[in-house]
Amino acid sequence: MLEMFLGLEFLLVLFSVCAWGVTGFAANQLKYAVQHAERQRRWRRVTRLGVWIGLILVALWIVTILLFWMMWGWFFVMDRILVMLPLLAAGSLLVLGCAAPQLSNVKYHAGALVTILVSVHTMLVATVMTFYLITVDVPAIPEKEEIATCLGLLAVAVGLLWLYHRRRIRRIQLRQPSVAARIVRGAGFVGFVIVTGLLVMIVSLRMSMFPDTMSMVSHHAIDFGGGAEFEMMAEHAHSQHASAAGMVSVADLTGPRVGEPDKQFTLYAEKRTIRLSSGEQIDAWTFNGQVPGPSLVVDEGDLVEVSLVNRDIESGVTLHWHGVDVPNAEDGVAGMTQDAVMPGDTYTYRFIVQEAGSHWYHSHQQSSIQVQKGLYGPFIITPKYEQADENGLDMTTMVHDWSVSDHTLIPALDTSDTLQNKAVEPGTPVRLRLMNSSSYTKRFTLNGTAYRIAAVDGHAIHEPSELTDSVLRIGGGGRYDLVFTMPEDPVTLALPDDRTEAGIVFSKDGRGAAAVLEQGKPFELTAYGTPQAAFFHSGTEYDREFTMILDQTYFGVYNGEAGQTWLINGEAFPNTPTLMVREGDLVKTTFVNRSFADHPMHLHGHHIQVLSRNGKPVSGSPLVLDTLLVQPGEIYEVAFEANNPGLWMDHCHNLDHASMGMTLHLAYENVTTPYAMGGATGNHPE
Repeated sequence: MLEMFLGLEFLLVLFSVCAWGVTGFAANQLKYAVQHAERQRRWRRVTRLGVWIGLILVALWIVTILLFWMMWGWFFVMDRILVMLPLLAAGSLLVLGCAAPQLSNVKYHAGALVTILVSVHTMLVATVMTFYLITVDVPAIPEKEEIATCLGLLAVAVGLLWLYHRRRIRRIQLRQPSVAARIVRGAGFVGFVIVTGLLVMIVSLRMSMFPDTMSMVSHHAIDFGGGAEFEMMAEHAHSQHASAAGMVSVADLTGPRVGEPDKQFTLYAEKRTIRLSSGEQIDAWTFNGQVPGPSLVVDEGDLVEVSLVNRDIESGVTLHWHGVDVPNAEDGVAGMTQDAVMPGDTYTYRFIVQEAGSHWYHSHQQSSIQVQKGLYGPFIITPKYEQADENGLDMTTMVHDWSVSDHTLIPALDTSDTLQNKAVEPGTPVRLRLMNSSSYTKRFTLNGTAYRIAAVDGHAIHEPSELTDSVLRIGGGGRYDLVFTMPEDPVTLALPDDRTEAGIVFSKDGRGAAAVLEQGKPFELTAYGTPQAAFFHSGTEYDREFTMILDQTYFGVYNGEAGQTWLINGEAFPNTPTLMVREGDLVKTTFVNRSFADHPMHLHGHHIQVLSRNGKPVSGSPLVLDTLLVQPGEIYEVAFEANNPGLWMDHCHNLDHASMGMTLHLAYENVTTPYAMGGATGNHPE
């Protein structure tokens, strides 16, 4: 629904620009037709018609915005109401009050012509400015300075147009230019606009280029969330350890450096050709020659040591532990917590796991490329006091979109893009861990038995109820644990939206036929399970409150490329705000998705508790996540405790969105980093 309204708004403003452009052209011809009654009548009719069409389009846009407001709330229209509406209202009032009465006259004097032209062309400027704000430079959370600047620019335009048209009409009265001269003049103006536009594009592309070395954390756009402010630390320390009094380097925020690890692994990053079950060959990047990488299984409380060896990935690699609240130095973000591990080098991660559940690991160097090419794998943490059922089936499958030579995406479960069959004895307890390593939201159905969702993002659901006909949506990076007891008849796991044969049929003989759920009900996670006492509740008082407006541009420039960009609070990284906290702060964040796309928002190093969705408090089990899927038109309120000092990424886990701007950072007081990103450093986290 939101996508339809956004498309309608785009078309209304685009048509308004076109309508006022034609009207402006027709009005401009009036000054050349003063001595020709028939031509004057013709251009007057066209101008008058254009004025009313343009005003009707503006009125329709206003109605659309009011419907936006009624259906989705203030967050979705505040920039339209506070910035764009005043521009269009000022132009419309000028046209109605000045141009429209003059267009009813039979003859015009010079002053009347100036009034008509200035009014109509001002309205054209207002619609162009509105179109620019909607498509290129979204003022997500308007400030007084931004509103004043836009109105000020419109006022300047009025003054310049008045001076120009008054001077031009006087010259025409003295000497009427020939048709050829007018054509040359018009062509020159069009050429000037085109050349100026190209120059602006070239300059914008060059200015958008990231420097060779830059800090990932913006210290220029900071947000204290209404809480206590504090002095910022230096952007980039020049040594491995912080030197100023009171400063802490992320390089010092490590896991235990000594002690025998309880679990020890080595992962080799290397290129391999893999084959999907359909026979399609993929030039993949792998851990230990396989995709997904080896399943790392540890116990809650274990000291884990993982050695990463880069054999031949030229751009370098890292390991990020998605959903695991590791110490900051172990987080595996190139340019933030470490340098990328280059070919021939080894890097060791050591941390104690203090949680349980289904997690995963992946490279956070060029993550939008490297994860897609296969540098990921499951990371399973078994609960401390839970005994494994030796007679049960514990199965992990990761849905992934594989890119073939023509850039077509092939959805697959692990490397199977065809139907799998798995033999399971009736009566067997099954735990099916579904993980989405793709950037795109995936819909799953499980047909043939009643099942429960035991955990989401590794955290248990309190008293989950049985489901039979639900459609499960898992955003990029998210995980669902499904549990059921194997029945006599086959059970089918399917991806109904992907038009793929990928799926799993569980049956007692391993030869069952697939039975895909035809009609399913959308699953609502915030109403699933039963309530239970939680850390955050209605009486919690927060130290800081942040708002994150998730937007898109239709056109833009980003790091030397032209195209669509993805914004947080009207800015793309590195201009997105840095969220500043102190250790111990209780933090509330509101996510508002005003874009066309799903955004699975992932905060490193912390877990969030969901408080409400679209204004309705969570009515089911307490919901603790590390990756929050925010769909178009949705508003979520979440909270977390700032209990893990460091510098942390907070980004969309549609990794293409993150690589085109939808990234910001959470920064603790007095924490700095010796690392940087950019071409000269070799660190490119997204």
